[in-house]
Amino acid sequence: MAPPPPRKPSGKPAPPKPAPGHEDRFPTNAELLADLSNPQAKRRKPTELSRFSRRTRDYLLVATIGSAAIVLVIAKVVHASDAGTTVRLCFTAVTLYCALLWYVFYGVMSRY
Repeated sequence: MAPPPPRKPSGKPAPPKPAPGHEDRFPTNAELLADLSNPQAKRRKPTELSRFSRRTRDYLLVATIGSAAIVLVIAKVVHASDAGTTVRLCFTAVTLYCALLWYVFYGVMSRY
């Protein structure tokens, strides 16, 4: 088996090696300031804050899909009944579903 090809040196200079006996020490203030004032260091882009939290987005997605499924199933099953009764049944089922889902997302999962 052939030996692996040598690695190309990267453009970054190698970090200075600590003196013997000083491997497990905190950096000095001068070393920290030198790192902060490095002009070649990449600046991070400011992160934009999202309008809604991830939990809220997930809740709204699951609630919307589940509510649509509930309405479709009730409309198929109770198609011969009065329209007002069907609407009230859909409203009640979707309200209970969203309330239970809210409890799971914000009551139970907020503990984790």
